[in-house]
Amino acid sequence: MTNNTQKNSDTNSLASQSTTFCLAELLDTAIPKDFHLLSGPLPYRMLNDALFHIVFEANPSILNSLLCALLNLASEDISSIEVTNPFELGHSVYDKDYVLDLKIILNNHTLINIEVQVIRLEFWKERALGYLCRTYDELNKGDDYCAIKPAIQIGILDFELFKDDTEFFATYHLANDITHKFYSDKFRLSVLQLNQTEHATKDDIACKRVLWANFFKATTWEEVSMLAQQDPIFAEAAKTIYRVTADERVRNHCNAREMGERTYNTLVNQLDEKDNQLNEKNKRLNEMDNQLNEKDKQLEYYKKLLKDHGIATE
Repeated sequence: MTNNTQKNSDTNSLASQSTTFCLAELLDTAIPKDFHLLSGPLPYRMLNDALFHIVFEANPSILNSLLCALLNLASEDISSIEVTNPFELGHSVYDKDYVLDLKIILNNHTLINIEVQVIRLEFWKERALGYLCRTYDELNKGDDYCAIKPAIQIGILDFELFKDDTEFFATYHLANDITHKFYSDKFRLSVLQLNQTEHATKDDIACKRVLWANFFKATTWEEVSMLAQQDPIFAEAAKTIYRVTADERVRNHCNAREMGERTYNTLVNQLDEKDNQLNEKNKRLNEMDNQLNEKDKQLEYYKKLLKDHGIATE
């Protein structure tokens, strides 16, 4: 069975569609009897940030499993999950407040911001830190500082955060430079580098972070099916992807995000090409300068030679 879901590229229709809709209703879509035979490419990868947000918000059991992997928790450690920035189908992707990171309150106690990032941004570290600071600074005027909740920023990246950094999953805290003692355990940032699964630790494997990384990188139904053989949560995830992408509004959002990524990559490639052309021109100019310098040296040599033999050159 192949996926016949058709992508709709008309992103302009998003703004006119209803926003009063619970994403959980998307899970009412029927699953065909031969779903287990589904093959071929996924309609969208889970690295599509619109699909990422929609899938995890629509199905809390999948979000529960992801949080357990990322935070090294047991399922029974989680009593409640609240998504505080629900996705609005029909919300224009061109609005200034259109944000696709996933904001969560865990156990009515911990503030978590999860962001998936495919495009390498030179300022990502600063942006992630800014997100973490905004998440942490959630007190209202008159609130007690003791009421500040722990804040965690988690970046799921499809690129290296630091040059030659091979760590698969890393966590950063505010700590003393000498003693390494934490200033506070309420402020931390974690990074999952999808391109470094071969450097996963035993803890990463035990927590199933590698399985989740492979899920995010999957491009076909077959890959997700193989993951489902190792953990049934990925079978549930596959059904959720099928159900939510059956909705045209979801496809419109996902298409818009793909279009934006392609446009960005095209512009970057064009700039790189122009840089290469400019570098090539500069290289040729340097070669011509070197040739002229060499000829000037030869001319000076011959002038000196003629002068030494009493022959005027002027």
